[in-house]
Amino acid sequence: MRMIWKASLITLLLIVIGAGWLWWNRVQSVDMSRYVPADSIIYAEANSLPEIISAFGSTDAWQSLAPHAGIDVDVAKAVWLSRIAKWTGIGAAEAVVLSRAQIAVTVLGVEAFEDSASTLKVAPRIALVAETHCGESRARAAAEKIVGEFASRAYTSPRVERKDVGGTSFISWIAPHDARRKIVAAVSGSVIIVGNNDAAVEACLAVARGERPDLGENVGLHQTRKQFTLPDSLAFGFVPQGGAAKLLEVAVLPYAGQISSNQNIQSLAASLAPQLGNKLISIGAWSARLSDGMIEDRFYIGLPDGLASRVQTAFAPAEKYDGNASQLLPADTYQITQYNYRDPEGAWRGFQAAIASQLDPLSAPFVGVVLDGAMKPYGIETPREFLRSVGPEIITARLDESGNSTVLIVTARDARALREQLRKRFGTLARTTKVGKEEMIISPKPERGAASFVSNFLITGSEESVRRCLKAYDAGNTLAANEHFKRAAEHLPADSQFNVVTYTDDRESTRLFFSRLAGQNSTDATLPKAKRFEELLKGDSYTITVTELVDNGFMRQTYSSFGQFSKLVGELAR
Repeated sequence: MRMIWKASLITLLLIVIGAGWLWWNRVQSVDMSRYVPADSIIYAEANSLPEIISAFGSTDAWQSLAPHAGIDVDVAKAVWLSRIAKWTGIGAAEAVVLSRAQIAVTVLGVEAFEDSASTLKVAPRIALVAETHCGESRARAAAEKIVGEFASRAYTSPRVERKDVGGTSFISWIAPHDARRKIVAAVSGSVIIVGNNDAAVEACLAVARGERPDLGENVGLHQTRKQFTLPDSLAFGFVPQGGAAKLLEVAVLPYAGQISSNQNIQSLAASLAPQLGNKLISIGAWSARLSDGMIEDRFYIGLPDGLASRVQTAFAPAEKYDGNASQLLPADTYQITQYNYRDPEGAWRGFQAAIASQLDPLSAPFVGVVLDGAMKPYGIETPREFLRSVGPEIITARLDESGNSTVLIVTARDARALREQLRKRFGTLARTTKVGKEEMIISPKPERGAASFVSNFLITGSEESVRRCLKAYDAGNTLAANEHFKRAAEHLPADSQFNVVTYTDDRESTRLFFSRLAGQNSTDATLPKAKRFEELLKGDSYTITVTELVDNGFMRQTYSSFGQFSKLVGELAR
């Protein structure tokens, strides 16, 4: 009896010790907005990496592609082991850190620069902050191993540099042939900071030392987080009002040339951007979750009070429209955007009026100049007259990723008026030619492009682009017949009425994501797997983005293989 009593007592003691150990090692969640600078222009957080990894493993793309990308990981087992490591704090340094870490990502600014080909590029100053809930020695060991291995896969034999900055050790992994591309890491206590330049890491270290205000004081962030996150959300993001203005200002730079070839209009667009950002966008928010084998990203753009109601009627979608314009596009079209407005000309007027109402009296009149200029690359000289002659379905398409081959397709509500507009644009010297069974009208001036009426559609663009579309239509090798495109379209409800729907061939992004995870040369040794990977990749090629006007703003939802998470992986390795 005494032996039983002793055994019971020992067992109870072990249980108490074990429970005490688990309690002592428990992870107490923190507010990650306290770890990033108050002047962040974009902020995102994720409180559980195992949940994100589990979601990745549950996507159709991962289950289909990972085995053929040289990635041999049992995700379910890895998630189970990570939970054990999180509860107990027992395991390899990197395993414990990954299981316990809360993550914040901050964009502190955006830089514009010219690459070797004199092409204007935009790169964010980005940092990832991880509260590991571990000791500094374990956090440091994990940072060097995890970040070092990632950098080696991303850059292939990077140059490693170590230096001391204000008493903190910095480690940099630098791409062999481009010093601009690097990953920088530093550790302060239980916090790991990883960025794509020194300044981003130093800014977050200053917050950790209390030398710089943090984003946690932003009341709007906490209100938005409460309203926008769902029980199954994997991550949350926030853009404060000032951040939206900075983003819009920089975003205009590389796209100003696409708005118009007229330098005056480009300059005007750039000067209006800061005002528009401050007065048109109140906040921005983002969340992500797993949905039907894909990652669903939800973006919300808040509008000032009263502005959404002003454009509600103008932006009303048509109850029904054919949606057959994809039969005029080649099967390998990179991106197609479908706009649906009951009254296209009314939507255009309402949009212009809404923007002008938010600007000062001196700037407001120039809104029409900029917006009208944005339509000229599609061959539209007078947008209001043109939109008055078309039906509710308007399509813009990029035939390739470069964006140099674009076409516009509209339903012809008033074909006679559209032909008259084309006659004025092309002039009396325009010539016609047959492409298959269809007639193409070609301007004598190449910059004015070509056009063709097919059934009840009008297609315009460069001569080469329109010809390519007509050849695909004649051969029946169109996007409408592309099984992968049709499969993507099935994700949308049959009775959905969105203002804007975009389909994008996202194969390159998915390919890059797996390349970063598996190593750039991971498939070289197993060519059959590489070929099979490319075959299967076609089946997961399209992302879908839908946009609609909701109360006090716009809601934009994107369904893709890995969502914004894959973009983050790519940005850190740029």
